[in-house]
Amino acid sequence: MQEQAHILVADDERNIRTNLAALLESAGYVVDVARDGEEALDICKQRRPDIAFVDLHMPKLPGLEVLAQIRALSPKTAVVIITAYGSAASAVEAMKLGAVDFLEKPFEPKIIGILAEEILFRRAMQPGASFDDLMHLADLARERNAVLEARGYLKAAMTRALDRPQAIRYYYMAVTARSDYAPAVEALKRSGKLH
Repeated sequence: MQEQAHILVADDERNIRTNLAALLESAGYVVDVARDGEEALDICKQRRPDIAFVDLHMPKLPGLEVLAQIRALSPKTAVVIITAYGSAASAVEAMKLGAVDFLEKPFEPKIIGILAEEILFRRAMQPGASFDDLMHLADLARERNAVLEARGYLKAAMTRALDRPQAIRYYYMAVTARSDYAPAVEALKRSGKLH
């Protein structure tokens, strides 16, 4: 039996901690909550969570400092920064420090569950992921409205299964949109659908 994934929710807003913890626990995850940056780090030292959802603005230690320390303390922990006061600069800084995503409040709570599933599924995938695995990731990314990620998964999936009708259809669509799009043209030639 596979061990349950452990998730940390660190946010100074009690309602957010409570709601996200309840949602994630109902999905089968073990969840710890922290109300400030120091508490979040204490939990990380003890438990080494698989995923940490960390608010950008918290008492005692700000989210970016918590992110940096979690990455040093537990490099396998995927950190997602959440904030009501997002900016492009803080998103870029979070990604530079190793965050896997950056979510702006308000967001649909179900997005957190979908993102957790996507992160854990991606982590469990073997190198050279299958068409079906990549399509599953594309579906998860689409469900959380992450268009660029969904597109990336779809592109990777198409390279895994040239003979699948869905991949062929996407290649034809790409060639119809831009007849000189080399990856689609080459894929159709390799599959024998274009000469």
